[in-house]
Amino acid sequence: MIEGIKGKNYFVPTGNPFVDGGIYAIEAYYGEDFYSLGPEELEAKIEEIVELYMTDGWKKNLYSIFTGNSKFSNPSIKDKKTKSKEYMRDLLNKFTPTGTSGTCIACGRRDALPIRKRDEIPLTGSGRLVNYFAGASKGERYCPVCTFAVQFIPLFLYSVGGRFLLFYSVSDKIMKYWAKLGIKNILEQKASNNYKGCMQDGYKNGENALFHIVEKIIIDNEDIFPDENPSITAYVFSNYGQNPPPMEIIHLPNAVFRFLVYIQRHQGVSSWAKIVRKGYGGFKKEDDYKWRNNTVYRSLLSGRSIIGFFIEKDRDIVGNWELFSYYLKEVRNMDDKRIEVLKKVGDKIADYIRKTDNTKRLYALETTKSYEGLRNVFLKITKDMIANGMEGSLFTTDEFLNDLFPEGALTWKETRDILLFRIYEKLFPYLKEKKEIIEETEENEEV
Repeated sequence: MIEGIKGKNYFVPTGNPFVDGGIYAIEAYYGEDFYSLGPEELEAKIEEIVELYMTDGWKKNLYSIFTGNSKFSNPSIKDKKTKSKEYMRDLLNKFTPTGTSGTCIACGRRDALPIRKRDEIPLTGSGRLVNYFAGASKGERYCPVCTFAVQFIPLFLYSVGGRFLLFYSVSDKIMKYWAKLGIKNILEQKASNNYKGCMQDGYKNGENALFHIVEKIIIDNEDIFPDENPSITAYVFSNYGQNPPPMEIIHLPNAVFRFLVYIQRHQGVSSWAKIVRKGYGGFKKEDDYKWRNNTVYRSLLSGRSIIGFFIEKDRDIVGNWELFSYYLKEVRNMDDKRIEVLKKVGDKIADYIRKTDNTKRLYALETTKSYEGLRNVFLKITKDMIANGMEGSLFTTDEFLNDLFPEGALTWKETRDILLFRIYEKLFPYLKEKKEIIEETEENEEV
């Protein structure tokens, strides 16, 4: 019988993604707040978790998560079930409550002996085979409690084409949601008696898988709002014994997370699906998107603009100004005044084109290749407006310097594309009727 110290906390979030993922997996698996779980409660499901790990689907995953030397997967161990249960119970017997200091590199609240290797803690050390580890280390310092938590990390992992995605967030709420999906995966496998191992949907691309995971969490949980700042990171790794690929770290900016929440909460789903599909550049088979790189996702992750994906080749747009301006504000970090000025200038140009029927200025705006060329288009439009008795200027000097081009020539394409989005939104029915005339202008007129 495992005995613990009553009224003491053993598990605390550490900031270590492997340990914390294991802690949240334990909480979901045992169905109790992890702060309330001690050795006695944890011992109750040791046999159950080991039985799960011994099924063919899970055993195959564990080989790459804890290597072939793990108690769960080592082929040289004849009675792996017994040895695995003994290993887990031995860790429980060494549990101590959280203190104020310690040598464990995860929690820093307990001492860590012995040194743990990669068959217990993924991506640490291999004993005497030190060539590929920082400082030629034989292993790392993890206390029994944190080591025990990591043994549950398979329940929290997502399979990505032979590697594993470890999802991590500073949000307690989001970590709990993800852990519950891991347990749902186990229950479905038990019900069908079809044990496939870690969560999976056939994705082989870590970036695509991360967006899929985040959007699934947002869709399934209505109490997640755009003002959340969960700091989400995906660690895509393999702990396979021979030549494992480098770990890929993918950080999802909070602004992008808020944008994804906004899309789901404001009927922007169909527009977003169209934009994402454009990011793949087209594919032949329906499942190709699970492994192909996506330019939209990559741009969002790296801070590059996706404004161009909101605009169609036939002068139509994807979404509307409400969705587009939210992207400009939250993801591109534009202030409200600049967005409003760009909208106003776009409206004036649209009004000018409709009243003058001068579609060649629109073509000039679309095809200009420089900051100077764009300014020249503005000048010609302004002259036309005056000649046609249209009241009000296209923009003021302050608006030109502070809102249209706050960084000078550096952002001229971005400014042009924002204006085009608004012009197309205002004029699409008119432009559709004028399509043949515009195409003739493009072919035959010099602007």
